[in-house]
Amino acid sequence: MTLLTEKELVWSPVVANNNMNRSRNARGVNSYEKDIKLDPIKFLLKHIEAYGSVTWLDLCCGEGRALVEAAKYLQSHNLQHRAKLTGLDLVDYFVPMPSSVTCLDFLVQPLNGWKPVLKYDLITCVHGLHYAGDKLAVLQNCLTSINNNGYFIADFDIKSVYINGIDAEKYIKAIFVANSIQYNAKTHIIRCAGLRNVNFEVTYLGADDKAGPNYTGQGAVNAYYALIDKH
Repeated sequence: MTLLTEKELVWSPVVANNNMNRSRNARGVNSYEKDIKLDPIKFLLKHIEAYGSVTWLDLCCGEGRALVEAAKYLQSHNLQHRAKLTGLDLVDYFVPMPSSVTCLDFLVQPLNGWKPVLKYDLITCVHGLHYAGDKLAVLQNCLTSINNNGYFIADFDIKSVYINGIDAEKYIKAIFVANSIQYNAKTHIIRCAGLRNVNFEVTYLGADDKAGPNYTGQGAVNAYYALIDKH
């Protein structure tokens, strides 16, 4: 097996052509509300009511439909000045944004190139981790970028992570439990309320973009690691 570096993985047809989250809305049939069981608009409104403002980062946002829907809702209710929404995706396929929307920005860059610049009240990543190389680094970035009153939720296939010489699934689940991070193996959803400083203590070796379909039925990427030698 030939493992790809992060730079090589960006050009993989499996990553570049994935459509798992291209057209999801915030609410409704094909939506975040249905997929990750979280209505982002309701979350934003509750957070504004409780704390006065809100920040939402949507990683691998696809066309950004959920973000635009939420931004338009906030605009129509005169709440834009209380919100900062950001969407990140590998390619610029974002839907047009009304000129009246001022609380939303889009970033074009690979997921593994993202470095947090502030703490967020909500971080979402709907099916994006399936196509990431160093998935554990992305998780670590997300978990350390949540406000104490914030929330992180993402689709995560724990079976797509391999660590040389050990049972990776058992190892990662133990870290999740130790840090009060919820992971549902049936729904493949990871959830965390509040900031966590997590160190998986592994070295990233590379990614396999020929892993084939995962539980979604779509081709995905597996990540390979080695434990850090502490001796």
